[in-house]
Amino acid sequence: MTDTRAWLAETLDAARIRAMQHSTCAMLDKAAAEGRLLIIGSALLPMRIMRAVRQGGGRVAAMVEYAPRFWGRDAEGVPVLSLDDALALTGPDPVVLVGIWSPHHVHADTVAWLATRGITRILPVMAAFWRWGAALGEHYQLSGPEPLVAAASRIMAVHDRLADADSKRHYAADLAWRLAFDHAALPEPRPEAIYFDRALMRLPDDAVVVDGGAFSGDALEHFLRWHGPRFGRFHAFEPDPISFAKLTQYRDRLPPAVAAQVTLHQAGIGAAAGELRLDPSGTPGTITGGSGSVVVPCVTLDAALAGERVDCIKLDTEGQEHPVLDGAAAIIARHQPALSISIYHKPDDIVTLPERAIAALPDAALHVRSHDHDGIDLVLTAVPRRFQP
Repeated sequence: MTDTRAWLAETLDAARIRAMQHSTCAMLDKAAAEGRLLIIGSALLPMRIMRAVRQGGGRVAAMVEYAPRFWGRDAEGVPVLSLDDALALTGPDPVVLVGIWSPHHVHADTVAWLATRGITRILPVMAAFWRWGAALGEHYQLSGPEPLVAAASRIMAVHDRLADADSKRHYAADLAWRLAFDHAALPEPRPEAIYFDRALMRLPDDAVVVDGGAFSGDALEHFLRWHGPRFGRFHAFEPDPISFAKLTQYRDRLPPAVAAQVTLHQAGIGAAAGELRLDPSGTPGTITGGSGSVVVPCVTLDAALAGERVDCIKLDTEGQEHPVLDGAAAIIARHQPALSISIYHKPDDIVTLPERAIAALPDAALHVRSHDHDGIDLVLTAVPRRFQP
């Protein structure tokens, strides 16, 4: 559909979504009652889904894995099997719930694999949150459809504010995936262009850049690819000590003149100074808060960079983007930097973070791009007029 506004309005239609939710839940309930429900995957999220099915009085016949090394395991009384062995338990054409939502997983590839065995009743991971959301809670953008239905008019307003046709298509397609299970609509991602695409923004040769959630240096690598060695300062904030060690190693391998322009901060960033608790993982999904085993400092960008000009802020902070923006309010008001922000960590980020960018940077061009499959790495780039190509 080329008219993305009409497509988005159809996607957000409350009556259509209610009917789809009713039929989806009925299908899952019937399969779980008859022992004909299979879940793809046996890692943390599929296991959470299996427990939610049990809590609701249903039964999962088997957890299905691609890789033989997992076959034959016991997952709290549910067997982990090959697809063929699982079908021997359920009979032909069971209901298959894809329990995987992780970087580089492609739902369409899993559907194609299942289709080789004649399976047609295949639901994406979102369907589990539509049926058992109360037991599952939130998991990144995954939730029931209700919050997005309630925000329909605001979502349409964000769509209308986007600066280019590709942004509108990426935005509408992500919502069609989440609200209509339409994976075919998702555009091919461009992981190499994440955060600092020169087709969207041109920073000056003395630019000061903030990288919130620097991980092991992936965003710094992308910045150097797109903008080269001419910049003023690159401030990288990373709280996970495992990732920070990798970040330090990456920085130290750079040419000395470039490395000298990169300042590393082993700290979290948020709305107020204090401490963060985390369990170090060295993975992109390290979550701060709660009762983690390691305590690290938390700073605000306003305090950490007081008196310094800031031209661009990149944020991929695992759902803490709003608090980080709270702690950067003075910098944003004073310097009007470009913003490059992940908008997929929480169910309503796809509307609330663009709204925030619109309010903070009224003259900015807003772009949305997908940089991984299945709704992961959806990024909003807000570019003030002076940095527009």
